[in-house]
Amino acid sequence: MFKSLNRIRAAFAQSAKRRRTTRALNELPPEIRKDIGWPDSVQNNEIRLPF
Repeated sequence: MFKSLNRIRAAFAQSAKRRRTTRALNELPPEIRKDIGWPDSVQNNEIRLPF
């Protein structure tokens, strides 16, 4: 049971980190986003949590 809870906690932590990173990249100026290859609109076909 604790292994399952640890996996869920880790999934939430990873999801939060991904959201912070995405938010930070989206706040960059358009020229820098273009230079690093970050798309203007991120496709939302990614599964957020693995459960």
